[in-house]
Amino acid sequence: FLLCFLMIRRPPRSTLFPYTTLFRSYVSGVIMSKVIRDTSMLHPLLVLSLRKIKRDVIDKYKMPFALFETGRTHERQQMLISKGRTHAPVSKHVFNLESTPPLYAIAADIVYFDGRWSWNIRDTSIKSWYILLGNISLDVCPELKWGGMNRKSTNYTHFELRELIIRQNLDKYPCIL
Repeated sequence: FLLCFLMIRRPPRSTLFPYTTLFRSYVSGVIMSKVIRDTSMLHPLLVLSLRKIKRDVIDKYKMPFALFETGRTHERQQMLISKGRTHAPVSKHVFNLESTPPLYAIAADIVYFDGRWSWNIRDTSIKSWYILLGNISLDVCPELKWGGMNRKSTNYTHFELRELIIRQNLDKYPCIL
């Protein structure tokens, strides 16, 4: 039995961890698998809020977080639905800058990052970081909603503009509500 076990060869890393290569390439600046970190498709008021969070929360308190995903293509949203990672057929991350007028995404995800990305809120240490980030961010940016505001939600990475702010600015910045 021991001899048999020793003869089993470990599959290549890319087979074991299909997303490892994606994130390694992604962190180095190559966008793969349609994960987007570019803020140009975001509602301009959301961009300002994210900059405040970065400066007044993440940097100030030396929190291990980074902007993970801003806009999403329709194809990426469908892929996330098919893998059970989201249930919303229409995402607030979806944008279309080709339309007239352009439609801005109104949400972004800020994810725990300590050298690798983690959404693991079962880890109480990581969950505590998410809760701290969310609560301080809402104090700094009351124009935002945070996915962890609702005790039933587990979407601690999600930040979006409040509907009232969006409605007040629809003439300047059209977007999907």
